Amino acid sequence: MAAEGDFLSAEVEAAPGRQSQAATALSRLGFKVLHIGTTISVSAPRQVWEQAFGLPQTEVPGELSELVIGVHFQGPPDLHAL
Repeated sequence: MAAEGDFLSAEVEAAPGRQSQAATALSRLGFKVLHIGTTISVSAPRQVWEQAFGLPQTEVPGELSELVIGVHFQGPPDLHAL
């Protein structure tokens, strides 16, 4: 789960062809939409995630069930010294 301070970032997988609608719905819920492409990059305070999806188990809420297939959190980068 990628986190910066109290903010969490993730890639949201939208239903095929529903990226714009899903991004609009996520924005209304308090998410900052960073990029819309194959997936939707979003960021929000932990509290927004907890209210919308629940944590630590992420479940797509009913209001997003027709727009969102899944949420994918990225782990911290694996950095190696050269």
